[in-house]
Amino acid sequence: MIKKPNTIIVMKVGPHSDMSLEEIILSKQEEEKIHGVHYWGYSGVFCQPNPTQNFCKQSKQEFHEAPTLILIETKSSYTSNIGMINQYSEDNVTYKKFQAPVQLQGAQFSFVAKNIRIIDHFNIDDYVVVGGKNDQKPLSQHLKFRVNKCFGRLNKEKTLMKEKTIKVIAADIVEPYAIWLKDS
Repeated sequence: MIKKPNTIIVMKVGPHSDMSLEEIILSKQEEEKIHGVHYWGYSGVFCQPNPTQNFCKQSKQEFHEAPTLILIETKSSYTSNIGMINQYSEDNVTYKKFQAPVQLQGAQFSFVAKNIRIIDHFNIDDYVVVGGKNDQKPLSQHLKFRVNKCFGRLNKEKTLMKEKTIKVIAADIVEPYAIWLKDS
């Protein structure tokens, strides 16, 4: 049996910028060959870099492991006409250029990860939300409608939630965990 991660960061993902999800995964695998890591870009108010970095540091301190990035496929389509991202910052002060191209159109932030893989049977309700108004609620109750990201922790107190597994994409979050992006 595969050991479940103690903490996770969950994000809904789907096709965008005229690329299928399969093409995006292939581009992330190629990115990792070049950079040693790959980048999952995102925008919005949830899981911005500072809270993400803090959550990852707390997980490392408490469990001796960083959270696992869990990407759940959504069928929503997204098209971006924003230019290619070419600069990043670990602290939102000092920006550096990526050494080689990175597939990150239209994102404000990015998770930093490696070891992308498919998990065929993942039960999101093995986890509860960490933080916010849904703190300690099962993930399935939180990830509804437009909510597309959150921090999660293994639910030590099993509830009577129905066992429902889904196929997800997983990756190991690595330092600096999350970064700020800009296109010029």
